[in-house]
Amino acid sequence: MSLPSSTAPTRPLVLQPRFSQRVWGGTRLLPESPTPIGEAWVVYEENQVQFGPHAGYTLGELSAAHPRELLGRRAQGTRFPLLIKLLDCAEWLSVQVHPDDAQAQRLAGEGQLGKTEAWHILEAVPGAELIAGVRPGTDAKALRTAILAGRIMDYAERHTVQAGDTVLMPAGTLHALGPGLLLYEVQQTSDLTYRVYDWDRPASAGRALHLPESAEVTTTTRVAPQPSTPGQPGEVQELTRCPYFVLERLVGEGTALQADTLGESFHALTVTAGELHLTAGGETLKLGPLESVVVPAAAGTYSLTGTFQALRSRLP
Repeated sequence: MSLPSSTAPTRPLVLQPRFSQRVWGGTRLLPESPTPIGEAWVVYEENQVQFGPHAGYTLGELSAAHPRELLGRRAQGTRFPLLIKLLDCAEWLSVQVHPDDAQAQRLAGEGQLGKTEAWHILEAVPGAELIAGVRPGTDAKALRTAILAGRIMDYAERHTVQAGDTVLMPAGTLHALGPGLLLYEVQQTSDLTYRVYDWDRPASAGRALHLPESAEVTTTTRVAPQPSTPGQPGEVQELTRCPYFVLERLVGEGTALQADTLGESFHALTVTAGELHLTAGGETLKLGPLESVVVPAAAGTYSLTGTFQALRSRLP
């Protein structure tokens, strides 16, 4: 349907999540599903607005029609620049890597974007692990040889993680998530993934390996999970930042937490615990655990009340 030019988004947008079955998925994202759900894409350019004057339109349609009002002055271009997911990992994900912007255009075609991403751990069973980066002393030639020979696990570095840890993963970083993790992921708007190793699962059409591409883009980058201290009520705590996004944790208890987009960037909020009441432009929305909302840049000031913890992603 066509989008009238006069309907610029200035009110919070509640989106319809997209759930995806995965061989490694669990039961926490959509308990009623008969099959394992690994991912919920909660803020994505193809998500539809659930209600209000923009009901039925996608985030991408609104972004293209009203980039300044939705995205803000800091945005480059008209495409919604971030993709936010929730992941429920019952088994190991494939060991994979993402290209940077230049590599994505060279290897996958013009208009493709690379993928820098960050993880924030929401739940972790004792001893839960993930792979991030390569072991100390790994040189580029040895890494490339190992990838092409199917021996990447000789160099992959494992980390034990717990709830509250954050990992920033620049493009080119080898990575994988292990069993027992529930996490929030923010990344560039891209689904370009090169699979390096898949734990000897059958190489189906949707789970093929990409060894030549992986060998070209994987770097010897080393990263480490960063623990965070428990936030105080009313606090906005920066967890990580990069050229593509800033990830913050907000804690509410009693006194209203005041915020302002300043017209510079949208604010994407996901509740991780408790109940949040968001008031903007005279309208109040109630959000529970794992629910998300996008506050357009044009919304300006808004307030958050309730007893809650939430994550907020925005442009830097």
